[in-house]
Amino acid sequence: MEIKSSIILVTSAGSQLGGTIANHFVNLGATVILCDIDSASLDETYQLCSRYSTSVYSYPIESYDSQTILKVFDFIQLTFGTTPDVLVNNWVSTPMPTLTGSQPVSCFIDNLSAMASTLFSFGQASVDRLRQANKQGVIVNVISHDDFKDMSGLESANSMITGFTHSWAKELTPFNIRVGGVIPAIHNADGKLNKCHWAQLQDELTRTAEYIISNDYFSGRVVAAEV
Repeated sequence: MEIKSSIILVTSAGSQLGGTIANHFVNLGATVILCDIDSASLDETYQLCSRYSTSVYSYPIESYDSQTILKVFDFIQLTFGTTPDVLVNNWVSTPMPTLTGSQPVSCFIDNLSAMASTLFSFGQASVDRLRQANKQGVIVNVISHDDFKDMSGLESANSMITGFTHSWAKELTPFNIRVGGVIPAIHNADGKLNKCHWAQLQDELTRTAEYIISNDYFSGRVVAAEV
């Protein structure tokens, strides 16, 4: 898929990785829609991207329930007369409770449930609109942390991204909808990861997402990006 002629929806666009991805695709000439529940962070990303392009749009949301997510796609349909070609299904994983910790099990369940339901809801909405328009498309599932100092739970998040990507790709191949995944390799989780490495890793995650979108033969695979 040619990025410069694509309409790309980036979720969690106010996060560090979301902002990096959005800015990258804006500079490649794509039309980019930014979406996030954190309106202040979302506006920061929008202000940065709008310095380089007039083809960037911001859509703050109040929650991640299915009806609110559908309104994002309604906005895109109304604005452009079509649905996004690409969904960058980005989620910021939060630190997870450990088995030896004192936090209640509900914290772990709530974190995983929020991630799974949001990724699934955006994916489902994107697929429904692409199928209605009989249009090819790409979904890139991406996971990251905003705090490189606490990587707990990222392995669980990576596993979820991998499972979603593999199963969705099998289901959507007949509809010419490709699905790929990008996850951070966490070889430095023993404390060696620093702010510089984390910034480099986010750049690598972004470049990998670009590769998946551009490569028409890529589907059903997950790439572990590392520096």
